[in-house]
Amino acid sequence: MSKEKILKDYYNAIIYTEEIWELLKSKRARAGELLQMFGQFNPFVYGSIARGDINEKSDIDIIFLNQIPIFQVELILSKNGLEHYNREIIMATPQDSLKLYIYLNEYETLTIPLTKLDKKILEFYSFGGKINLAQLKENLRVPGIDKRLVFIKPTSDGHEESSIINQEHVVAKQLGISLDTVMERKKVLLRREKHGRTGVFLKKELTREDSVSLVLKNLADKKRIIRKKIFKK
Repeated sequence: MSKEKILKDYYNAIIYTEEIWELLKSKRARAGELLQMFGQFNPFVYGSIARGDINEKSDIDIIFLNQIPIFQVELILSKNGLEHYNREIIMATPQDSLKLYIYLNEYETLTIPLTKLDKKILEFYSFGGKINLAQLKENLRVPGIDKRLVFIKPTSDGHEESSIINQEHVVAKQLGISLDTVMERKKVLLRREKHGRTGVFLKKELTREDSVSLVLKNLADKKRIIRKKIFKK
């Protein structure tokens, strides 16, 4: 995948074509099915699906903001005929939380926290824009920032997009998140543009037979920082 180019001194108004509206409707319908499937846990869809600036390859990313029983998630998947998926435990940095990623297919991912999400991590999802099932049913599109450091603001006929460079405090206020979160994400994305993606602190692929809790226990036995995360109140 090519690196996202950070845009500076940039503004554009995008008018959606009928094809884009239909594509957005289709992707949101699928997102709605997944949100409905796990409705008892109040998940969110985040990123371009929540904002509206989609294309054919736009992912449907579902996030659970609270720790939930993994066996219940997998039981729900099974009941809905979703048996073939891949799983990974990821901890992006030593400061990040542990998360389980369930890849239903190339474009659909469930993210489930295995340790508590702190304020900064929660704000990450608001940074990109997120909505729940009720908001999706209302056809709500929300503002958010993409990987180009471009602020996406939905309009009635499409969206406006503008660089956040030198506008960080303004977009932080509009998104209802801290300026620190905006500055940290800007730093990460600028570094990624310059150096490319770097490795994550921990990435453990799971087999179909692996128990998440047992793998997590084994990881904690080997790494003190993981033990601290798991037992942190």
